[in-house]
Amino acid sequence: MRTNPILIPVLFVILTCCCKDPVDQETGKSTAVFNPLKTYGTLVDIDGNIYKTITIGEQTWMAENLRTTHYQNGDPIPNVKNPSSWGSLATGAYCTYNNTTNPDSIATFGFLYNGFTIVDNRNIAPKGWHVPTDEDWDKLQTFVAEGEAETTSTGNGVAGGRLKEAGDLHWGFANHADNRSGFTAMPGGQRSVSNTGIEIIGTFQYITYFGCYWSCTSVYPNNLLVRLMVPDFVGISRGQLYLSYGNSIRCVKDN
Repeated sequence: MRTNPILIPVLFVILTCCCKDPVDQETGKSTAVFNPLKTYGTLVDIDGNIYKTITIGEQTWMAENLRTTHYQNGDPIPNVKNPSSWGSLATGAYCTYNNTTNPDSIATFGFLYNGFTIVDNRNIAPKGWHVPTDEDWDKLQTFVAEGEAETTSTGNGVAGGRLKEAGDLHWGFANHADNRSGFTAMPGGQRSVSNTGIEIIGTFQYITYFGCYWSCTSVYPNNLLVRLMVPDFVGISRGQLYLSYGNSIRCVKDN
């Protein structure tokens, strides 16, 4: 059942950006804990990154967070490290959490992308895949919930616990999850945007406690709907964030 989105207030401006070199991620190995009872497929993106995929109901999803540095047409996506530059963006960009260069961390948590990468018509998703719509997320939640109610004011219920990586390696000791779906949602954190009174900056927050995933669906100008999961809660929340925020991306295969 569709629920009203959570309004998450943020400040948003359109200014200029500053770009940095791409992240070297060739040697990274993910430490994500996948469901050993599931059979995973593979997907290769334009950069040659290999991802596990999982079929859930009639949908096939990436089982790892996106970490491409190029749009589908081959154009580079800027890696923006500077907090002031991130806060002033009006175009697509990505970053790693705290600008880490650790290849295992990158392979495990993926990149954080601002919403401008999603609305860019050059397409951030691998060929044959797309950033999920709000309806795609609804379909996933309904199937994973196996008929149980997903009808609270935030769209909660049980789906989050069935989508998150199980155990406390990344989510922490409070994690309520069994990953029975095989989706293996990860707490990659977020790059939020805040006003210091002098400038608008991009601030990293909540890695290992917060997994926030973009959709490509907008209900108000300059923002997109998101899905949010946290460790001490079996639900999944539906909200909206401005395009200037940095969140994780999971793509779903085209029909």
